[in-house]
Amino acid sequence: MSGPTPALPLALIHGFGTSGRLWRRVRERLASPTEVLTPDLLGFGNAAALGRDGQMTGDMAEHLAGVLRASGSGPYRLAAHSMGGKVALLLAARHPALVAELLLIAPSPAGPEPMGDEDRAQLRAAWGDPVALEKQYRHISRQPLPEQDLYQLVSDGLRASRDAWEAWTDVGSREDIGGELGTLAVPVTVLFSEDDPAIGPEVIRDEVLAKLAGTQGQPIKGSGHLIPLEVPQSVLTALGE
Repeated sequence: MSGPTPALPLALIHGFGTSGRLWRRVRERLASPTEVLTPDLLGFGNAAALGRDGQMTGDMAEHLAGVLRASGSGPYRLAAHSMGGKVALLLAARHPALVAELLLIAPSPAGPEPMGDEDRAQLRAAWGDPVALEKQYRHISRQPLPEQDLYQLVSDGLRASRDAWEAWTDVGSREDIGGELGTLAVPVTVLFSEDDPAIGPEVIRDEVLAKLAGTQGQPIKGSGHLIPLEVPQSVLTALGE
């Protein structure tokens, strides 16, 4: 008699300016005995030195595909936050054998992110500035951030590649990858907050849910943009944990 089917490995993909450390509060609460990866995207975290001038979403998706293949596991359940959501969508479309399902958390849309010129300039200028970074993270959150989490966010922002930082602000966030998503065949769930000041619920409904057929939306209230840190239990519930 065969034993229970092993749980699929889980890969947790961070967003702009952060790193795999974003998932600390989710990882420490995981109940399932499954393999968990928290890779750093091209130009961020431990992959900061690999950041390139003008890098695009596809560059990050291909780098991530290489990391996932090198692990020797898969296909993965992928949970991806913010910018990482856009990267994960392209990864799943280009490399379907690597992805079993997608949980997008407050994701950047496949098309250009509706960000005003002033907000874009402030984001660009925050690179290397700890005061601006702390102000940014406090602004986009709605739950109090413990000092450990705030320190982690700022330190990740400070070690990010300037090339990667500016490339996302000026190129990646404006890019439209929608034309590559026609072959997307994995189930997609979108977890988002009605109170997110960074990527608001109207953007999620109009630019994500409305443009990805069959996608399931899971709205929550009371969290800002940093859902994995602010309300990690919501992520665990969406993952079935």
